[in-house]
Amino acid sequence: MTRLSAMMTAAALLLLLASGSARAQYLIGRWALGVEAGPNYWITDYDEYKFSFGGQLTARYEIARYFGLGISGGYEVLKTNQSKSLNPGAYASYMKANAIPVSVVAFIHFYPRRSVNPYVYIGAGLLMYQRWGIGTAAPVDGAWHNSYVIPAGFGIESFLNNDMSITGSVGFANIGNDVDARTTSAFKGYATARVGLCFYLNEGPPHRPPARPMRP
Repeated sequence: MTRLSAMMTAAALLLLLASGSARAQYLIGRWALGVEAGPNYWITDYDEYKFSFGGQLTARYEIARYFGLGISGGYEVLKTNQSKSLNPGAYASYMKANAIPVSVVAFIHFYPRRSVNPYVYIGAGLLMYQRWGIGTAAPVDGAWHNSYVIPAGFGIESFLNNDMSITGSVGFANIGNDVDARTTSAFKGYATARVGLCFYLNEGPPHRPPARPMRP
């Protein structure tokens, strides 16, 4: 799984570099629909962390030159394992959580009028999840529960043309400390590495370049 993650990251970087010759873009007033997928890594109170996969769909509107606001929804399969017995009566062994995060997300773009545009994002929302694993008793009974999710990260968007771009991002989503059915640690969540595509659905208002100052 680690080798696959490295291959995906390398492929994303190559695509970004290959598309770097595209002309600069104008984003203000435009709607964008993005889809991304890739591996995740769940940080839990168990002693074995595991890679798994997830993806998300994001609808975004560019409010200002450097700022966009959107809503993101996805599906994550989170996995962990406990190799040694915990205290009597506590769950110990393989656990999987099927999670559906939905968040409002803010984007800050660093170079919005260039063909390669780095950005950071941060959001907040709801995480719906169900736990599965070895055994049928709680907390792995498949019931749906709710928690919070606070995603944040760094990404790069590289335009192929005026209406489509390639995206790559790495991030971390902080989630409630009881999602893994343990409350030992106060800070838990899952790391992500994603690649995807972003489609711009409208042209936005006419772009008028700033006027050059007149020479005296």
